[in-house]
Amino acid sequence: MIRANVRSVLRARMNAGWPACVGAMRVPLAFEPMPVDHFPSTHATWIDAQLTVMQDSGDAGATALGALRRHLMERYRTALVAYVRGGSLRRLGDAEELVAGFFADRACEPRFLRDWRASGMPLRRWMMNGVNFYGRGVIRDRARARARDGGPELADRAAGDLARALEEAGVEEQDAERAFERAWALAVLNDAHRRAHADLSARGRLDDYEVFRRQVIEGEGYETIAPSLGRTAQQCAGAKRLVTQALREAVRESLRAEGVPESELDAEVARVYGLLGWCDGATAPR
Repeated sequence: MIRANVRSVLRARMNAGWPACVGAMRVPLAFEPMPVDHFPSTHATWIDAQLTVMQDSGDAGATALGALRRHLMERYRTALVAYVRGGSLRRLGDAEELVAGFFADRACEPRFLRDWRASGMPLRRWMMNGVNFYGRGVIRDRARARARDGGPELADRAAGDLARALEEAGVEEQDAERAFERAWALAVLNDAHRRAHADLSARGRLDDYEVFRRQVIEGEGYETIAPSLGRTAQQCAGAKRLVTQALREAVRESLRAEGVPESELDAEVARVYGLLGWCDGATAPR
Protein backbone atom coordinates (compact mmCIF):
# COMPACT_ATOMS: atom_id res chain seq x y z
CA MET A 1 0.00 0.00 0.00
CA ILE A 2 1.10 3.54 -0.64
CA ARG A 3 1.67 5.24 2.66
CA ALA A 4 -0.59 8.08 3.70
CA ASN A 5 2.04 10.79 3.41
CA VAL A 6 2.65 10.12 -0.30
CA ARG A 7 -1.06 9.96 -0.97
CA SER A 8 -1.47 13.34 0.72
CA VAL A 9 1.45 14.74 -1.27
CA LEU A 10 -0.13 13.74 -4.57
CA ARG A 11 -3.56 14.92 -3.48
CA ALA A 12 -2.14 18.29 -2.45
CA ARG A 13 -0.36 18.56 -5.79
CA MET A 14 -3.61 17.90 -7.63
CA ASN A 15 -5.33 20.60 -5.59
CA ALA A 16 -2.55 22.96 -6.67
CA GLY A 17 -3.11 22.39 -10.36
CA TRP A 18 -3.43 18.73 -11.38
CA PRO A 19 -6.47 17.93 -13.49
CA ALA A 20 -9.50 16.69 -11.61
CA CYS A 21 -12.73 15.09 -12.78
CA VAL A 22 -16.23 16.23 -11.92
CA GLY A 23 -18.68 13.87 -13.52
CA ALA A 24 -17.59 13.53 -17.13
CA MET A 25 -15.86 16.94 -17.16
CA ARG A 26 -12.13 17.30 -16.61
CA VAL A 27 -10.79 20.49 -15.12
CA PRO A 28 -7.81 21.52 -17.28
CA LEU A 29 -4.30 21.95 -15.96
CA ALA A 30 -3.63 25.29 -14.35
CA PHE A 31 -0.34 25.48 -16.24
CA GLU A 32 0.87 24.54 -19.67
CA PRO A 33 2.07 20.92 -19.43
CA MET A 34 5.73 20.26 -20.14
CA PRO A 35 6.20 18.49 -23.50
CA VAL A 36 6.68 14.76 -22.98
CA ASP A 37 9.99 14.94 -24.82
CA HIS A 38 11.24 17.78 -22.65
CA PHE A 39 13.92 15.43 -21.32
CA PRO A 40 14.74 13.15 -24.25
CA SER A 41 15.99 9.70 -23.30
CA THR A 42 19.37 10.00 -24.94
CA HIS A 43 22.90 9.99 -23.56
CA ALA A 44 22.98 13.73 -24.23
CA THR A 45 20.42 14.90 -21.67
CA TRP A 46 18.20 17.92 -21.99
CA ILE A 47 20.59 19.87 -19.78
CA ASP A 48 23.50 18.82 -21.98
CA ALA A 49 21.58 20.02 -25.01
CA GLN A 50 20.92 23.43 -23.46
CA LEU A 51 24.58 23.81 -22.50
CA THR A 52 25.55 23.09 -26.09
CA VAL A 53 23.03 25.59 -27.43
CA MET A 54 24.29 28.20 -24.96
CA GLN A 55 27.56 28.34 -26.86
CA ASP A 56 25.55 30.25 -29.46
CA SER A 57 25.93 33.93 -28.70
CA GLY A 58 22.63 34.77 -30.39
CA ASP A 59 18.99 34.45 -29.34
CA ALA A 60 19.18 30.66 -29.14
CA GLY A 61 21.91 30.82 -26.50
CA ALA A 62 19.96 33.28 -24.38
CA THR A 63 16.81 31.17 -24.68
CA ALA A 64 18.67 28.03 -23.59
CA LEU A 65 20.20 29.81 -20.59
CA GLY A 66 16.77 31.08 -19.55
CA ALA A 67 15.30 27.57 -19.81
CA LEU A 68 18.11 26.18 -17.65
CA ARG A 69 17.63 28.85 -15.02
CA ARG A 70 13.90 28.14 -14.80
CA HIS A 71 14.49 24.40 -14.54
CA LEU A 72 17.10 24.71 -11.79
CA MET A 73 14.99 27.08 -9.73
CA GLU A 74 11.84 24.96 -10.12
CA ARG A 75 13.66 21.75 -9.21
CA TYR A 76 16.08 22.95 -6.53
CA ARG A 77 14.99 26.20 -4.88
CA THR A 78 12.70 24.56 -2.31
CA ALA A 79 15.21 21.78 -1.59
CA LEU A 80 18.06 24.22 -1.08
CA VAL A 81 15.98 26.44 1.20
CA ALA A 82 15.14 23.34 3.28
CA TYR A 83 18.83 22.47 3.39
CA VAL A 84 19.89 25.93 4.55
CA ARG A 85 17.14 26.14 7.18
CA GLY A 86 17.91 22.69 8.53
CA GLY A 87 21.67 23.05 8.94
CA SER A 88 24.47 25.30 10.01
CA LEU A 89 24.10 27.65 7.05
CA ARG A 90 21.04 29.15 8.72
CA ARG A 91 23.50 31.07 10.91
CA LEU A 92 24.20 33.21 7.86
CA GLY A 93 20.72 34.70 7.91
CA ASP A 94 17.54 34.33 5.87
CA ALA A 95 17.53 31.05 3.92
CA GLU A 96 15.46 32.42 1.04
CA GLU A 97 17.90 35.30 0.56
CA LEU A 98 20.95 33.03 0.70
CA VAL A 99 19.50 30.64 -1.89
CA ALA A 100 18.41 33.53 -4.12
CA GLY A 101 21.96 34.88 -3.98
CA PHE A 102 23.34 31.45 -4.82
CA PHE A 103 21.15 31.21 -7.92
CA ALA A 104 21.91 34.75 -9.02
CA ASP A 105 25.67 34.64 -8.47
CA ARG A 106 26.60 31.01 -9.02
CA ALA A 107 24.07 28.33 -9.97
CA CYS A 108 22.64 30.03 -13.03
CA GLU A 109 26.01 30.80 -14.55
CA PRO A 110 27.02 28.68 -17.58
CA ARG A 111 30.39 27.77 -16.09
CA PHE A 112 28.77 26.29 -12.97
CA LEU A 113 26.81 23.80 -15.08
CA ARG A 114 29.66 23.05 -17.45
CA ASP A 115 31.81 22.20 -14.44
CA TRP A 116 29.02 19.94 -13.17
CA ARG A 117 28.85 18.11 -16.50
CA ALA A 118 32.61 17.53 -16.41
CA SER A 119 32.51 16.32 -12.78
CA GLY A 120 30.31 13.26 -13.28
CA MET A 121 28.60 14.09 -9.96
CA PRO A 122 24.81 13.85 -9.50
CA LEU A 123 23.30 17.29 -10.03
CA ARG A 124 21.58 17.34 -6.63
CA ARG A 125 24.93 16.75 -4.89
CA TRP A 126 26.57 19.42 -7.06
CA MET A 127 23.87 21.91 -6.07
CA MET A 128 24.15 21.04 -2.37
CA ASN A 129 27.93 21.40 -2.46
CA GLY A 130 27.53 24.59 -4.43
CA VAL A 131 25.36 26.31 -1.85
CA ASN A 132 27.85 25.23 0.84
CA PHE A 133 30.75 26.82 -1.01
CA TYR A 134 28.62 29.87 -1.64
CA GLY A 135 27.88 30.16 2.08
CA ARG A 136 31.59 30.10 2.86
CA GLY A 137 32.07 32.82 0.31
CA VAL A 138 29.51 34.88 2.19
CA ILE A 139 31.60 34.39 5.34
CA ARG A 140 34.69 35.72 3.56
CA ASP A 141 32.77 38.69 2.18
CA ARG A 142 31.46 39.60 5.61
CA ALA A 143 34.95 39.26 7.09
CA ARG A 144 36.28 41.70 4.49
CA ALA A 145 33.47 44.12 5.31
CA ARG A 146 34.30 43.91 9.01
CA ALA A 147 37.95 44.48 8.19
CA ARG A 148 37.00 47.71 6.50
CA ASP A 149 34.75 48.78 9.36
CA GLY A 150 36.50 47.46 12.47
CA GLY A 151 39.98 46.32 11.58
CA PRO A 152 41.47 42.97 10.54
CA GLU A 153 41.64 41.51 14.06
CA LEU A 154 37.91 41.84 14.58
CA ALA A 155 37.24 40.49 11.08
CA ASP A 156 39.46 37.46 11.58
CA ARG A 157 37.87 36.63 14.92
CA ALA A 158 34.30 36.97 13.62
CA ALA A 159 34.98 34.94 10.47
CA GLY A 160 36.81 32.27 12.44
CA ASP A 161 33.99 31.91 14.99
CA LEU A 162 31.38 31.51 12.25
CA ALA A 163 33.50 29.11 10.20
CA ARG A 164 34.11 26.91 13.27
CA ALA A 165 30.40 26.88 14.04
CA LEU A 166 29.70 25.70 10.52
CA GLU A 167 32.34 22.97 10.67
CA GLU A 168 31.21 21.66 14.08
CA ALA A 169 27.57 21.21 13.15
CA GLY A 170 27.82 17.65 11.79
CA VAL A 171 24.51 16.44 13.22
CA GLU A 172 22.71 19.47 11.86
CA GLU A 173 24.18 18.81 8.43
CA GLN A 174 22.76 15.29 8.43
CA ASP A 175 19.32 16.69 9.21
CA ALA A 176 19.75 19.33 6.53
CA GLU A 177 20.74 16.76 3.93
CA ARG A 178 17.68 14.67 4.75
CA ALA A 179 15.45 17.74 4.38
CA PHE A 180 17.12 18.56 1.06
CA GLU A 181 16.80 15.00 -0.27
CA ARG A 182 13.12 14.76 0.59
CA ALA A 183 12.29 18.15 -0.95
CA TRP A 184 14.30 17.19 -4.05
CA ALA A 185 12.49 13.83 -4.32
CA LEU A 186 9.14 15.61 -4.08
CA ALA A 187 10.16 17.98 -6.90
CA VAL A 188 11.20 15.01 -9.05
CA LEU A 189 7.92 13.19 -8.39
CA ASN A 190 5.84 16.30 -9.09
CA ASP A 191 7.65 16.85 -12.39
CA ALA A 192 7.24 13.19 -13.34
CA HIS A 193 3.55 13.24 -12.42
CA ARG A 194 2.96 16.26 -14.62
CA ARG A 195 4.76 14.78 -17.60
CA ALA A 196 3.17 11.34 -17.20
CA HIS A 197 -0.24 13.01 -17.29
CA ALA A 198 0.69 14.96 -20.42
CA ASP A 199 1.85 11.75 -22.08
CA LEU A 200 -1.35 9.91 -21.18
CA SER A 201 -3.41 12.83 -22.44
CA ALA A 202 -1.56 12.81 -25.76
CA ARG A 203 -2.31 9.10 -26.10
CA GLY A 204 -5.97 9.48 -25.20
CA ARG A 205 -5.57 7.49 -21.96
CA LEU A 206 -6.98 9.96 -19.44
CA ASP A 207 -9.59 7.44 -18.31
CA ASP A 208 -6.68 5.25 -17.21
CA TYR A 209 -5.31 8.22 -15.29
CA GLU A 210 -8.73 8.68 -13.69
CA VAL A 211 -8.56 5.13 -12.35
CA PHE A 212 -5.07 5.82 -10.97
CA ARG A 213 -6.16 9.10 -9.40
CA ARG A 214 -9.19 7.64 -7.68
CA GLN A 215 -7.57 4.40 -6.53
CA VAL A 216 -4.04 5.55 -5.63
CA ILE A 217 -4.53 9.16 -4.62
CA GLU A 218 -8.07 9.11 -3.24
CA GLY A 219 -8.00 5.53 -1.94
CA GLU A 220 -11.27 4.56 -3.63
CA GLY A 221 -11.94 0.88 -4.32
CA TYR A 222 -12.35 -0.73 -7.72
CA GLU A 223 -15.88 -1.81 -6.77
CA THR A 224 -17.05 1.81 -7.17
CA ILE A 225 -14.53 3.00 -9.78
CA ALA A 226 -15.25 0.24 -12.29
CA PRO A 227 -19.03 0.72 -12.77
CA SER A 228 -18.69 4.50 -12.93
CA LEU A 229 -16.30 4.16 -15.87
CA GLY A 230 -17.98 1.21 -17.53
CA ARG A 231 -15.07 -1.12 -16.82
CA THR A 232 -14.43 -4.30 -14.91
CA ALA A 233 -12.32 -4.34 -11.76
CA GLN A 234 -9.67 -6.28 -13.68
CA GLN A 235 -9.57 -3.60 -16.38
CA CYS A 236 -9.21 -0.93 -13.73
CA ALA A 237 -6.33 -2.80 -12.14
CA GLY A 238 -4.63 -2.94 -15.53
CA ALA A 239 -5.17 0.79 -16.04
CA LYS A 240 -3.62 1.56 -12.67
CA ARG A 241 -0.58 -0.56 -13.53
CA LEU A 242 -0.20 1.27 -16.85
CA VAL A 243 -0.25 4.69 -15.18
CA THR A 244 2.04 3.51 -12.38
CA GLN A 245 4.54 2.33 -14.98
CA ALA A 246 4.21 5.61 -16.91
CA LEU A 247 4.91 7.57 -13.72
CA ARG A 248 7.91 5.41 -12.89
CA GLU A 249 9.31 5.89 -16.39
CA ALA A 250 8.79 9.66 -16.09
CA VAL A 251 10.78 9.60 -12.83
CA ARG A 252 13.55 7.73 -14.68
CA GLU A 253 13.56 10.42 -17.38
CA SER A 254 13.87 13.20 -14.81
CA LEU A 255 16.80 11.41 -13.19
CA ARG A 256 18.41 10.63 -16.53
CA ALA A 257 18.22 14.32 -17.37
CA GLU A 258 20.21 15.09 -14.24
CA GLY A 259 23.05 12.87 -15.36
CA VAL A 260 22.23 9.65 -13.49
CA PRO A 261 23.91 6.77 -15.38
CA GLU A 262 21.60 4.23 -17.00
CA SER A 263 22.94 1.47 -14.75
CA GLU A 264 21.91 3.42 -11.62
CA LEU A 265 18.46 4.60 -12.66
CA ASP A 266 16.44 1.84 -11.00
CA ALA A 267 18.26 2.36 -7.71
CA GLU A 268 17.69 6.11 -7.91
CA VAL A 269 13.99 5.65 -8.65
CA ALA A 270 13.80 3.47 -5.55
CA ARG A 271 15.59 6.22 -3.64
CA VAL A 272 13.04 8.85 -4.73
CA TYR A 273 10.13 6.62 -3.74
CA GLY A 274 11.78 5.64 -0.48
CA LEU A 275 12.43 9.24 0.54
CA LEU A 276 8.70 9.90 0.21
CA GLY A 277 7.62 6.69 1.95
CA TRP A 278 6.34 5.08 -1.23
CA CYS A 279 7.55 1.68 -2.41
CA ASP A 280 11.15 0.74 -3.07
CA GLY A 281 10.76 1.33 -6.81
CA ALA A 282 11.54 -2.28 -7.72
CA THR A 283 7.85 -3.10 -8.17
CA ALA A 284 4.84 -1.04 -9.10
CA PRO A 285 3.19 0.72 -6.14
CA ARG A 286 0.03 -0.96 -4.91
